[in-house]
Amino acid sequence: MTSPPEADAGTLRASLPLVAAGFVISFMLIGGGIDTVGVFINAITEANGWPRTGLSLGVAVGAAVAALSTPGVGIAVDRYGVRVPMLWGVGLLATGFAIVVVMQAPWHFVVANVFLGMGFAGCALLPLTIAITLRVRDRTALALGIAGTGASAGALALAPAAHAAIEALGWRGTYMVMGTLLVLTPLPCLAFALPRGRLERHTEAERPKPALPSLRELGRPGLRGLLALMVLPGLATFAISVHLVPYLTDSGFSGATAAFALGATIGVSAVGKIAGGWLADRFGTLPIMRTALFLGALSLTLLPAAATPAYLAGFVALYGIALGTYAAVIPALAKETLGVDRFGTLFGLLQLAAMLAAAAGPVTAGVLFDATGHYDEAMGIWIAALSAALLVALVMRPRSRAARLGAEA
Repeated sequence: MTSPPEADAGTLRASLPLVAAGFVISFMLIGGGIDTVGVFINAITEANGWPRTGLSLGVAVGAAVAALSTPGVGIAVDRYGVRVPMLWGVGLLATGFAIVVVMQAPWHFVVANVFLGMGFAGCALLPLTIAITLRVRDRTALALGIAGTGASAGALALAPAAHAAIEALGWRGTYMVMGTLLVLTPLPCLAFALPRGRLERHTEAERPKPALPSLRELGRPGLRGLLALMVLPGLATFAISVHLVPYLTDSGFSGATAAFALGATIGVSAVGKIAGGWLADRFGTLPIMRTALFLGALSLTLLPAAATPAYLAGFVALYGIALGTYAAVIPALAKETLGVDRFGTLFGLLQLAAMLAAAAGPVTAGVLFDATGHYDEAMGIWIAALSAALLVALVMRPRSRAARLGAEA
């Protein structure tokens, strides 16, 4: 006797099209659209002689706009499902890339990134995470890990591909080709793989909820702890990705070795996303989150001794696994903590705080380096941030199984 379709609706097997769409969109939009921006900045600077300051400002503006857009995207996902914000995101991406292809001055790049920031927030950064978190109920963290490996694989594959394409087509031609591919990628996913309508269960008699959450909703048990678990690591992880290469070159490694170490952490993080997601579904999200934060803080203690390849390899392995595990587990932990009601709205607000913290991390490290000539103080902040997050995770207690099931009902 076969089970009815409703019985399989929340399983990973039934949601494979959604997870596959998440992998593809993460591969192209995050791995190809976001993680290759450094390649294009170098090419534009060399070809046009534009200062890096203006181009870097464009990237910073795009990141800030994406962060500020996340609450609105979360509200839209709660109210309309993933399709409405993603269609808007596609249109905004097309506008941004059209400006980039024809830009004639650095400030045009800043304007383009206003549209690109909103577009990436609407297409890639939040809707799919919310959809997978709410729709896959049996192996949530593993499903998030599988989708998230797309970004790791995309960064490894498309950064060198973009460099080679720039050599052949120039930066404008490459941006035209890549921008077209990025805009087109979500369309078949929207047509065939992504869920229609709202993600939460609801009834026709249900009253419309206000866009912004109430103070009572913001006081849900565990929300403050979850906020700390998203903000504190955010202060460290993005700053590490930005400053790892100069840190290692200052430590005596060649630029090629330093760049390889950064790429290797991305590759290892893919393993962490799959393994960490599987372990979180099997043993619980909080124990695996604690393990990831411990490994992350431990890995940073190896960096001052990383003048030898063995210590550098240890850092790459531990930090990559910690980074990937954290990325896969945090949305699943958020669902367990917050429940599914208004999940998109609340998670969008938490994501805003995390992204603002991430934006502050590299700037803080850069200011400290310029003032002191070394990264010792920045390293201390990174270790302290991950250690504080670990203490928060140790204090937090998982919700009871009955409470989790009630929240998903």
